[in-house]
Amino acid sequence: MIPNQPDRDTMRRHWVWRIGITLGLGFGILAFAEPTNLVSNPHFLPNPGAPSLPLDFTMSGNVSYGELGDLTREYSGRGVRFDSSLQPPQPHLPRGRVSTRVTGVSALHHRWFRLRIRALAQPHFAVKQDELFLQVEFFGTSPANSLDQIKSRIFPQLRREREDLKDPSANQRLGQATWRTYEMAFRTPFPEVDSLILSAGFSLGIAQQPNAEFWINEFRLEPIPTPTHFRPRHHPVRSDDLSNLLHLGGRWYYHPSPEARVAPAQFDHTNAHRLLYLSDRLEAPFADNTSAWLRDGYYDARGALVKQARFLPENVVIQFTPRHMIVHSHNLPNHPTAFFPDLWRTLDGNPNRIQEILSTWHLPLDPTPSTLRVAMTPGNQNQALPGGPIGVAVNGVVFFNPYDLERNQDAIWRLDRCCGHPSPRSQYHYHKYPVCIKSPWSDDGNQHSPLIGFAFDGFPIYGPYESKGELAKNSTPNPLNEFNVHHDADRGWHYHVTPGAFPHIIGGYWGTADPNNHRTRRPRDRRGRTRR
Repeated sequence: MIPNQPDRDTMRRHWVWRIGITLGLGFGILAFAEPTNLVSNPHFLPNPGAPSLPLDFTMSGNVSYGELGDLTREYSGRGVRFDSSLQPPQPHLPRGRVSTRVTGVSALHHRWFRLRIRALAQPHFAVKQDELFLQVEFFGTSPANSLDQIKSRIFPQLRREREDLKDPSANQRLGQATWRTYEMAFRTPFPEVDSLILSAGFSLGIAQQPNAEFWINEFRLEPIPTPTHFRPRHHPVRSDDLSNLLHLGGRWYYHPSPEARVAPAQFDHTNAHRLLYLSDRLEAPFADNTSAWLRDGYYDARGALVKQARFLPENVVIQFTPRHMIVHSHNLPNHPTAFFPDLWRTLDGNPNRIQEILSTWHLPLDPTPSTLRVAMTPGNQNQALPGGPIGVAVNGVVFFNPYDLERNQDAIWRLDRCCGHPSPRSQYHYHKYPVCIKSPWSDDGNQHSPLIGFAFDGFPIYGPYESKGELAKNSTPNPLNEFNVHHDADRGWHYHVTPGAFPHIIGGYWGTADPNNHRTRRPRDRRGRTRR
């Protein structure tokens, strides 16, 4: 192939993206943004010849297609809906499926893949026998030559999340349902496999109340490295070999490509999957998190109202110095949000729009605990954490402390389904666990949660789980302290988010916040005295 000459798949994806812009769909087409995605239409762009159907997908059963949610209340994009409602006098329980085909699979390049969807289950979505699933069918030599198939039920994860992530203090006007990631990792069973049919589906629907749908607005297939727990027949297990990686500082490594053995000057949507963080495993937390849409109805960085949505492939850019990881961000969420300003009082009547805000955050590569650390008192009266940003998620959106700046009240009830809203200066931010964030693997409660961001003292913030079936907030062997931090041998000191429990993200800086990020007010002790 001629260097820099786009191949047919690249041209096709570019054509798909151009159609999306022409139709003014705004949030929706990220197909070309991440080179690892193999699904041609991951955000369900409509078929130009049949707009009532998604391009390159087939649907069957109790499935519908179109805009998800109420456009006056939420930005959710297009997608498919599974309806589990019983509909007498139909003789069978509801079922449905959406599928797409991926061709050009080659065992010479990859044997391991991850099928990933982003979905929202309404509160009364229900099935018997856990029949909500992801499925992969394997084909070789001809589209009709089925070689094998695998199926993974994801309803147990949904059921666990309904219990573990519920927060009675959250705003009820949008409902408790949240956008989450569901996935299945698999290995092609035979070298002859050259195409796949990927499906999400359900059967045995038993819902007897309204609001019983399962919405999907993203569908992806990504090649992944061979998992460390996989034992090929007649071959020994090999752990991650750090000698093949370039150390960037702290726990960060670069996985070089054969063509580039020197670390790049920056990491963005083209190479974020090669930026690895070491905890108990190597993970790529910025992969698929560096791009976003500047949607119509937002303000751009100059304060002008956006009338035509545009894609920002470099919403997040990462650089390294000897002491810091530097995160340059436009602070645009890469997931659904409520509609702001909240003209219909879907939440609390928030009058602010979301704005593109150019920010640069300095995160120490080797953070250390501070001897002057102070945890928040109720209402943050001691100012242990400042108002405004206190950390940044891996998608470039900032964390705030739990309190509303104006009233010094817990802000949890004011948030959208993804746990964010814009501030008076139009800065979208999170006050609690951002459930919609794209973590390196599905945080399904079967293991320790992945990394989701950093506090400004440099210590990492992990999701809610400490181990299989155990929330960190409930851990007895290794309990969190009032800072929401604890220590283990693999990760060192690290924070956990605590759904439904104060302080939600962090309870104070365990280390020293880097002064490059903001001028922090000195915290006060429990008697109100300023700490020096």
